[in-house]
Amino acid sequence: MSGDTGQHTRDVRDGFREIYGAAPEGAWAAPGRVNLIGEHTDYNDGFVMPLALPHTVHAAAARRDDGVLRLHSADVPGAAYRLRLDELRPGADGGWAAYPAGVGWAL
Repeated sequence: MSGDTGQHTRDVRDGFREIYGAAPEGAWAAPGRVNLIGEHTDYNDGFVMPLALPHTVHAAAARRDDGVLRLHSADVPGAAYRLRLDELRPGADGGWAAYPAGVGWAL
């Protein structure tokens, strides 16, 4: 995604509000990254050349008190996940939601 990151973050906030019926507690953006020289060498005193990419991930989130993780992707039409945190298991889902669900499982 390129362009105005601030506008994209506002769009993500608006989309969150539309889908979940409430404003998110926070919204963030993080650029993609690539290492042109070396992988896993930066923390081993090796030489690396990391670069930020124009592709950006935008996320909005809010806490829940019911043990449910709800995920939605604006890039995957119709893709919405509702998972109970106490039922998360590594490898249970291989779709786009596996990574954010894995973060929930680890936490």
